[in-house]
Amino acid sequence: MTEQPRIPDEETRKRLSANLRKARLDLQEFGLQLEEVEALLDQQIREQKRKRIQTQRQNLNTLM
Repeated sequence: MTEQPRIPDEETRKRLSANLRKARLDLQEFGLQLEEVEALLDQQIREQKRKRIQTQRQNLNTLM
C-alpha cells in the first residue's frame, strides 16, 4: 500500500507560502540586479569600441 501525501496544517502552509513568496521576490530582485550589471557591461563595451574606432581614425589621419 502506498501512503497518501499528508497535507500540512494551516500554520505550516501559511509559513511555507510566505517563504515561497519571499524567495520569489528575492529572485526577482536578483534578476534586476543582474540586468543592471549587464547594462553596465554593455555600456563599457560600447565605450571601448568607440575609443578603438577613434584611435584608428586618428592613426589613419596621421598617415594622410
